Amino acid sequence: MKRNQSERHNPERPSFEGPSLKTFEKFYRDNYDAISRFVARRVSPESHDEVVSATFVVAWRKYSVVSKPSLPWLYRIASYEVAHEHRRVARHPVTVELNDLDLTDRHPLEDVIDLSTALGQLSENDVEMLRLLHWEGLGRSDAAEVLGCSVNTLNVRYHRAVAKLASTLHRFSNVSSSEIEVPKEHK
Repeated sequence: MKRNQSERHNPERPSFEGPSLKTFEKFYRDNYDAISRFVARRVSPESHDEVVSATFVVAWRKYSVVSKPSLPWLYRIASYEVAHEHRRVARHPVTVELNDLDLTDRHPLEDVIDLSTALGQLSENDVEMLRLLHWEGLGRSDAAEVLGCSVNTLNVRYHRAVAKLASTLHRFSNVSSSEIEVPKEHK
């Protein structure tokens, strides 16, 4: 099917009807650091910039059709881009790094290694949920939005994951289950 002259690409008139540049620039500036940290904890440093960029490209394309663009919405986009990167890397295996090493600034290395080992025993979904709540500092309703589930479902999954984590930590260290603090809801 041939296009008529008015439908052809006109370099003076953009064919994409997206958000205003100023609106999106503010959204980008307000959320870049959070998305960068989110991605840095999930992919290698070599892939970081590419995944963050891809996240904001998708956000730009969908910004005008989303009723309320937000940080949880961006986390969801970023999680898809991280999954895409993991699939790409899986086709070409490399050594896995512990991307949360900044924890060693606040905690002894042995505790970080115990936590990393214990998290390795949980499902990918449970680890992602715990990261969203504790590393990213999201509230439960925002984390549920990112994970695509209800808050009630997230609460059930959360309590099961914390119980599994406590049990696993107990096996790998001398910490008793009663010593593990379960934080209250993040606001």
